Amino acid sequence: MPSGPYTIIKRDDGSPQWAYKGKPLYFFSKDARQGDRNGDNCQGVWHVVAP
Repeated sequence: MPSGPYTIIKRDDGSPQWAYKGKPLYFFSKDARQGDRNGDNCQGVWHVVAP
């Protein structure tokens, strides 16, 4: 269930997606385990959201 700043938004295709403060959240394909942060600062634009 969404709580606090975490919500579920509707994507353009109608499917749901988790968001933080209205910004969509994504998984980084090269993260294999919980806690991996390999995508942090990827291309200078992607950042890890702190819990």
